[in-house]
Amino acid sequence: MQRKKTDTPILNQDNSKQSSLFLPNFCSLKMVFSVVIIGELLAFILTLAPMRLEHQRWNDLALISLFIQWNGMVGSASLCLLRPVLTRYSNQFAAVVSYLVLLLSITLISEITFFVLQYYSVEEMIASVTHWEFLIHNLLIGGIISALALRYFYIQDQWRVKMEAESCTRLQLLQARIRPHFLFNSMNTIASLTRTRPETAERITEDLAELFRMLFKSDHEMIPWSRELDLCQRYIEIEKQRLGERLHISWQVKSVPGDAMVPALLLQPLLENAIFHGIEPEINGGEVKVIGQFRNRQLVLTVQNSNSQNLVHRQGNKMALDNIRERLITHYDGQARLACHEEDDIYYVKLTIPYIKHDKKDVT
Repeated sequence: MQRKKTDTPILNQDNSKQSSLFLPNFCSLKMVFSVVIIGELLAFILTLAPMRLEHQRWNDLALISLFIQWNGMVGSASLCLLRPVLTRYSNQFAAVVSYLVLLLSITLISEITFFVLQYYSVEEMIASVTHWEFLIHNLLIGGIISALALRYFYIQDQWRVKMEAESCTRLQLLQARIRPHFLFNSMNTIASLTRTRPETAERITEDLAELFRMLFKSDHEMIPWSRELDLCQRYIEIEKQRLGERLHISWQVKSVPGDAMVPALLLQPLLENAIFHGIEPEINGGEVKVIGQFRNRQLVLTVQNSNSQNLVHRQGNKMALDNIRERLITHYDGQARLACHEEDDIYYVKLTIPYIKHDKKDVT
């Protein structure tokens, strides 16, 4: 009996066009808050820059802060609105357009400010400068700050791309070092079942092919939890044919949403680790429990196994855990955690990852 193969959409994070734009998302609340804070720090610097002490220093701070905040907010709003357009072009073109837009917004705010001061007859605040001097002064300061900010965003983006490339390389190296014992054991199991139980051998072959098909996919791909669970259960079925009654598995994952997106084969290496280090060395085998919880918009996955008394197998080389830690950093940027501990001869591995709902529009 052949198992029906289901085509599950896969989310690839590398396909996002917006991730290629070096500018941050000025539409986000975090970025708006950053602009306000940086603008206020700049206002303090410009206010305290003159060496002479004057009584109206606090009045100057209020006016300078208001002027800078208006420039910051208008510039940020402009880049926010232009972001969908800029993502279609190169970073060089986006940088030039962004710089010109910022200069244009500075010019606009400066002109409005000068005429408002004249209209309300408070031009004595800038009585020492002419209209053109006021405008050029603001453009010089704003142009230098805008250029430095864009340069900073570009360098930060290049650093992020470099770190992602290095992380991807490390992941590929770790992937290439995966222990071959599972493949050899599976092939021996299939060979032993070919004559006595051909249907079981065929099913195991399909399961093994599906696992390796996903294994050779990109490390950046994400799949629904229901798909990940199916792949892990296929892996356990293969191991059960080899270990028989020595392997006991318990699944407690009903509360995990099936549409939650997770990195492909995130859980399987933990199961392989649990079997290799805790179950396989023991004559009587042992039990592996998989517990899944959904709370506070997070997925909490716990894999626990009875520990082996064999110290060599018990310690292991931690390669699978290092692999998963690297993948969590790549996918979740510090928002996911992996913790391990041992208690009463039971080894626990706990994964905490943000809940990302499956969105058909983002899937290829």
